[in-house]
Amino acid sequence: MNNYELTAIVEKSLASEPNYRLPPDFARRVTVSVIRQGQWKTDLQEYLLLTSIMIGILVAATGSYYLLDKSILIRAVSFFESNRTQVVWVIFLANFILFADKVLLRLLFNRLKNN
Repeated sequence: MNNYELTAIVEKSLASEPNYRLPPDFARRVTVSVIRQGQWKTDLQEYLLLTSIMIGILVAATGSYYLLDKSILIRAVSFFESNRTQVVWVIFLANFILFADKVLLRLLFNRLKNN
């Protein structure tokens, strides 16, 4: 398609009045939707970054304890194995609280603020 054809299509489309009307708050709603989607991605990335940092710190601490004294690590592993259910629940609750704080509450408050 060359410039002449493109110009003809644009002039033809602008020459007539459209058959529909946009609501008066259309631009605001589109802007809020785009901002909300971008905020969701940013919040989720922040949550994943914090989770990976905490896992990294845990791995570094475990590695340093392993290098310093293996008996401490063996006792910790035996404690986790004997209290597996409680440890899983604590990890699940801590992860849920972090997710709710960094993602869900921000999403909820932004939605309530914009309405």
